[in-house]
Amino acid sequence: MKRIKVVDSLRGFSLLGILLANLLVFNYGMFGNQYLEVYDVSKIGQFLIQAIRVLFEGSTMPIFAFLFGFGMYIMASSFKRKDLGVKRGLIRRGMALLLFGALHAVFLFEGDILFAYGLMMLVLFWLPNRSLKTMIVCLILSLSLVILMHIDFGGVEESVDESSQYYSEELTEEQIEYLLEEKEAYRTLTTSERRLFLFDSDNPFLGGGIVGYIFTYILIISFYVPVFISGMIAAKLKMFETGGMWKKALVILVPIGIILNIYALNNETLDFYMFFIDTALAFGYIGLFYYVYKENLFMDSLAAVGKLSLTNYILQSVFHSFIYYGGGLGRFGDGNFTLSFTLAIMFFIVQVIFSHYYMKKFKYGPLEYLLRIWTYFSFKPHLKRGKHPQI
Repeated sequence: MKRIKVVDSLRGFSLLGILLANLLVFNYGMFGNQYLEVYDVSKIGQFLIQAIRVLFEGSTMPIFAFLFGFGMYIMASSFKRKDLGVKRGLIRRGMALLLFGALHAVFLFEGDILFAYGLMMLVLFWLPNRSLKTMIVCLILSLSLVILMHIDFGGVEESVDESSQYYSEELTEEQIEYLLEEKEAYRTLTTSERRLFLFDSDNPFLGGGIVGYIFTYILIISFYVPVFISGMIAAKLKMFETGGMWKKALVILVPIGIILNIYALNNETLDFYMFFIDTALAFGYIGLFYYVYKENLFMDSLAAVGKLSLTNYILQSVFHSFIYYGGGLGRFGDGNFTLSFTLAIMFFIVQVIFSHYYMKKFKYGPLEYLLRIWTYFSFKPHLKRGKHPQI
């Protein structure tokens, strides 16, 4: 099946957004990135961080979730065309992503997304084989559940926030002390020592403990299920191949989403609706990207980045781990975010150039190839065929 270039290019663009959004966590931690005053960040650095928050932080994951759902349907179609077990293949892929994600989270980056996508694949492996009507019904039900969680679970979210004290306006002395300890630990400790610090230290931002963290993680992941399903529907309807007026309709969401994100920076009342605002902005980006897309050297290079999305995603974490953690340059908590931003952009440019030339010689990236070997149970996955019944 021929790859859709605009989808690969969009995936490459979204990796830039992921790089910048993750940069905040690599530089200041999962909790500390909300409290820049602890790290004495310069005015220019604060401006760049706010720009990332407005343009990328919340909208990148919905784009990637949409593309992941899109790719899952395309993969299922490929299994079906080759007379291979669709459900079996998707379950294998989901299990592999869970493993990749767990290793990534433990050894490189605590803000991993691969584990979440593997989990969603294991939950929804049965859906690509279903009719469009079933997909739409599942989309409506999952979206309704998200809306209900935002309404009915408002009290639960407040209780979780009160116990974990996520992103409160003012830091307590305990929280400040923890952030300073975390800064020193991340800058100086080895990977294994850093893991011990995470598990052994009393984190005042997690008043609910590990149970509260897991509950919050599952809650957040469930929000992206309708976005994931919408990607499947887009693939089934061949929306990126047939075009249509949808791209023009979605473009209007870009200025609306950006304006609301800017307004939300100093308005707590919008926090409750940020998931919907960020998701709308993500779909706006998708429409805008499709609308302006032209086949040229730049877009082809972005497509190469997208084809190597797993390898490039992991390489971004390897690079940032070296820059910010102990055993490397130890820049964690550095107030010079302008330098951090510059290094990230330069690294992405290197990824674009490397990916462009790599894909001229190879069909798959190294990690993509390992994933395909496991998924197809073959060292020549592109040749794999089967005659057993679909399961």
